[in-house]
Amino acid sequence: MLSVKGRCATFDASADGYCRGEGVGAVVLKRLGDAVADGDEVLAVIRGTAVNQDGRSASLTAPNGLAQEAVIRQALEVAGLEGRDVDYIECHGTGTSLGDPIEVEALKNVLGARREKPVVLGAIKSNIGHLEGAAGVVGLIKAVEVLRRREAPGNVHFKTLNPKIDLEGFSAVIPTRPTVLGRKGEKRPLIAGVSSFGFGGTNAHVVLESWDAPESGTANSSATEVGGWK
Repeated sequence: MLSVKGRCATFDASADGYCRGEGVGAVVLKRLGDAVADGDEVLAVIRGTAVNQDGRSASLTAPNGLAQEAVIRQALEVAGLEGRDVDYIECHGTGTSLGDPIEVEALKNVLGARREKPVVLGAIKSNIGHLEGAAGVVGLIKAVEVLRRREAPGNVHFKTLNPKIDLEGFSAVIPTRPTVLGRKGEKRPLIAGVSSFGFGGTNAHVVLESWDAPESGTANSSATEVGGWK
């Protein structure tokens, strides 16, 4: 599973495995209503989360695409959103020749229908390697920054699309340079998803929404009363 080149070439035809990285990450969570009332700086809002088990798959290194689809759909349902609402996905994106195509196909099946805008795909593992136990939280941190800046960075080591990845009929962008999310000058809230698929078979997906502090001091209407969180 480890790359002989020592890098994660996520989505690329040269992908030959992942490289191991080391790191930790931490975030502070607070109910949105409490954070607004206390005058805290809100970086993003968690709209929905879901966790499931990969179940039976072809092999240890072959993820179950149907299980990935299910966990993403469940997180979107909790968030009260549809696949076409998502602007950005921070992919699990290990840079394996088989795992990347299965993940993109799962995203295509969940997010691809009736899209009016492309969804941007990214993977921080191409920058810092696979942090394993901290891979999920660092993906979450990156996605929060993407929403705050309303811009996704380019994917390093991506030059030629893995021929096993089928983007036909899927309005998706894998950027190689900084890419603005949404339409230029648009101020609507942006939606991001974060996927983390554990080696032991645990799949997790988080749906985030960007946050702009309202002048009235009240919460964004789209982010209130979602999944019991205010």
